[in-house]
Amino acid sequence: MKANATHSGPAAARNTFYSLDSTPGMEQAGPVHPGLVGHALLTPSVQVQILSVVDATGSASIGDIIAELPGHTDPVGAVFALITAGVLAVLTTGIIDANTIVARADNGGPQGGADTPVPEARPSDGLTENLTSDAGALPASFAEFSASTLPHELDVVPVSQLHPRIIVGSGERRSGFRRVDCLSRPGVYILLRGSVAYVGYGANVGARIMNGRQMPGGTPDCVIAIVDEHDGLSTDDARALERILWSWVSNDDDFDLVNGVPDGAPIEPHRYDQLTLLCAHVALALRQAGLMFLGGSVREHIAGPRTEPDRLGAPRRIDDLPDGRVMELSYCGLTALAADREDGTWLLLRGSDVRIDTVASANASASFQRAAWLHGGLLEPARDGSCYVLKRDIVFSSGSAVSHFVSGSKGFGLSAWQPIDEDDAELPEPAL
Repeated sequence: MKANATHSGPAAARNTFYSLDSTPGMEQAGPVHPGLVGHALLTPSVQVQILSVVDATGSASIGDIIAELPGHTDPVGAVFALITAGVLAVLTTGIIDANTIVARADNGGPQGGADTPVPEARPSDGLTENLTSDAGALPASFAEFSASTLPHELDVVPVSQLHPRIIVGSGERRSGFRRVDCLSRPGVYILLRGSVAYVGYGANVGARIMNGRQMPGGTPDCVIAIVDEHDGLSTDDARALERILWSWVSNDDDFDLVNGVPDGAPIEPHRYDQLTLLCAHVALALRQAGLMFLGGSVREHIAGPRTEPDRLGAPRRIDDLPDGRVMELSYCGLTALAADREDGTWLLLRGSDVRIDTVASANASASFQRAAWLHGGLLEPARDGSCYVLKRDIVFSSGSAVSHFVSGSKGFGLSAWQPIDEDDAELPEPAL
């Protein structure tokens, strides 16, 4: 149900403020309707206007309400008249000021208790200012389907429940993101200004957008906030999603990223798959809104990048030697080969063994890259199940970074690599 609030502040300001106690013939009458609060600072129009500001996003600051009541002799007094009557409640603690947040009290809905309809986002030439509040529980039509209701021998296949909610707004008004209930949870965001982009995450993504100064050079033109509609993302999920989304944005030819590759988070391969599906929904929605991912085909964007920028080595025949000095690492009964190149980077060679598990002390990237490259087909399980096998040459910043990835631990440094005599007629094949 749409419940788009209309801007009626100027009209409300023109109304005459009156006291029910001093209005002729109403000294003992009380409010003209049980849903109206009788107070000297509240006309019906003022009450409706204040509540429409609150209901537009589920909450509002006192400063925002003041701005919508120009000409009112005491707008803060009118707000506290509704608080005293139990219609509104103060959400924030501390000194009352323009930043204090108010919302409907638990019993402050229509007729003293009915739930307020949740406004839906409406498109508005790419930048919508109708920021929505969270709907809470799943609709009844989406309730979990019980296998016990199926005929005999039929069963339900579980599917991912992740579904994005995307809130878009102007960078100049990003304080509004903090007041959107559904953004007070883990999520990710994109900041856009001209042809540059910044991808980040927050445990409370609305507050992070409000308080951060991530975009160098000034205020972003556009802010895009992304959460799971049903609050299904953990903080680690959001950190992993940040890295996934960063990789997708890095492949959008219309934008250049201003922040480096994020760390990601330890993640299981099946969860990576679910987060990638969520990211595909986001990419398609932003493309259809005309905001991002506009070049190329839809298939190209919803499939996502195969790996991060500058990660894949150039195609190489199996019998061609790579550029650089070839080194070997033997660890945990497994073997990896890499080339130490003149520019300081290392190339992990296809056919190398990659340990399946990572230790707890390993960096988050070791687990994240396993999940990402299994998803992208750059790793596959060995036939005997003892390890993963690399399917393409992959670029790393150093030999230590290579050993950390393949071993899944910090126990094998640069000194663990041994050179292979390049005059040998044939390179030893890694164990598979």
